[in-house]
Amino acid sequence: MRRWVVGAVVVVLAAATLPGLQSWAQEEAEVFPLSRIRPGMRGVGRTVVQGTRVEEFQFEVLGLTEGPPGRLVLFRASGPAIRRSGGTASGMSGSPMYIDGRFAGALSYGYRSAGPDSDLGLFTPAEAMLALLREDRAQRPAGGVWALPHPLWVEGRWIRAVEISDRAARPEPQTGPVATFVPAASPLLVSGISDRAFRILQRTLRYADVVPVQSYGGVGRFPTPPLVPGSAVGVVLVRGDVNAWSIGTLSYRKGNRFLAFGHRLFGFGAVDFLLTSAYVHTVVRSTEFPFKEGEVGEPVGTVSQDRVAGIAGTLDRLPRVFNVTVTVTDRDRGRTVRRGAQMVRRADLAQILIPQVALAAVEQAWDGSGAGTAEVRITARGGGLPRPVERTNVFYSAQDVATAAVLDVPDAVRFLFGNEFGPVNPVDLQVDVRLSRERRTVSLVEAEVASRTVTQGGRLRVRLQLRPFQGGEPISRVVEIEVPRNFPRGPALLVVGSAGIQRDNVPPAALLADKLAGEPPASTFRDLREALEFFEDFGRNTDVLLQLVPVGVPPSDDPQKRFIYFDEFAGRLVRTQWVVKGEKVVPIVVE
Repeated sequence: MRRWVVGAVVVVLAAATLPGLQSWAQEEAEVFPLSRIRPGMRGVGRTVVQGTRVEEFQFEVLGLTEGPPGRLVLFRASGPAIRRSGGTASGMSGSPMYIDGRFAGALSYGYRSAGPDSDLGLFTPAEAMLALLREDRAQRPAGGVWALPHPLWVEGRWIRAVEISDRAARPEPQTGPVATFVPAASPLLVSGISDRAFRILQRTLRYADVVPVQSYGGVGRFPTPPLVPGSAVGVVLVRGDVNAWSIGTLSYRKGNRFLAFGHRLFGFGAVDFLLTSAYVHTVVRSTEFPFKEGEVGEPVGTVSQDRVAGIAGTLDRLPRVFNVTVTVTDRDRGRTVRRGAQMVRRADLAQILIPQVALAAVEQAWDGSGAGTAEVRITARGGGLPRPVERTNVFYSAQDVATAAVLDVPDAVRFLFGNEFGPVNPVDLQVDVRLSRERRTVSLVEAEVASRTVTQGGRLRVRLQLRPFQGGEPISRVVEIEVPRNFPRGPALLVVGSAGIQRDNVPPAALLADKLAGEPPASTFRDLREALEFFEDFGRNTDVLLQLVPVGVPPSDDPQKRFIYFDEFAGRLVRTQWVVKGEKVVPIVVE
């Protein structure tokens, strides 16, 4: 069992007992109730605009939304911190809002406008957030139009309702009586990956609540400040040579329990995410939405709830993590690079993020692009598996060998995080890649059959001609396929080609993006033993697959589905040392 190891947690927890910090911790009796909030009331909010210093800004209550299942408070912020931020910036989410010195709620939505009214915002009432500490399922509006009890004058027009959008969007001029607000959610900051890999991540997360943003930051070295309401905090999904994190604001602290963000991150419910301190370098005043740019610091706690009203957790423990290690050797230059990261143990995020860690390592070691051959060995370990899962494969791409090298990684991840046959306690994943500019391919020149007819229970004799790239004379192989006795009579096709998933007409990046974005396919295997055997021994790019298929069975790019079973497999595998290119189809009649 591995944990985030850091001594700074003791310092942070001890600091909570100091008399100077006790005044920051809000008791439930000191909450300003929603029932007493009225338009015209003024208060102060707390947030970090630069560094780790908590600053105050002022706000005025403009109104309250009306409608089930909850209410939000509309306010206008002001002060130097707001002017420097360009409005209610992403990363300010969770900023505690106080009226008469009492906790009233946390900033959660910003006005979708780059104009003079970008200082408008909505905050989530304190009661909805405190319910998270009691593990209630507090709800607040996640979308829709919510009426205001009194019209307000905004940007030269009267607004009578507030539209709440689920996601941040490009600011556009707003007209009519409805004002649109978007989450002040911190974007998902990502560092350590290339522009091309980042585009794959964007495509993969296009339906998620988070918005990926490339960052220059990562894990910083700065003194861990006392964690008080208004402090900048980070929620870390990946930490190491690749980093993925979100910066927000601590809203409330009572002892070692905390609330932050004022809205969901992913909305997963019960989670086990890492909470860290954070350092804000600046507020990026983007034309789409301003956001805080910064680095995460030392681990300080665990996020255990990710709900619509905010995130919650404790500062007395750190989450368990999963280790990914990638070793890449450039055989042409004789250079080896080792990269690694620790990440949260969630199946939905592991499927997306682990291949990104592997791809980043390969790209950093390859330091180039284009054609090449990759020899890949993947080893996955987890409690509940009968043994470490190990797969070897060879990939060649004329365009993008770096991405091709990680195409088997999502399938290995599923054994650890999406195993259909029993629970698995994931331990680690190791990826070893050997890269070369050498082209190790073989072309399928011919597939000749001794006869175009074969009987049920008979044998189909096939002679293959394979020609290695720039390797001289073709190589001949003769194989026999046993036709099962219950194989359907009538026309059939002998399909001969690579057993792997690579296709010359599909770029590796498109294959990887489809694997990451789609739902994992249901397993067609009877048990874990059969699934392990297939993953370790079948579907390699260096195997020639000969398969007899009844006419009418559609082709498939899924290697599992290309091995079609009746009672027995009607085909053969021929092992080679090259990546197989080309395909042949021969009409056959089964009598």
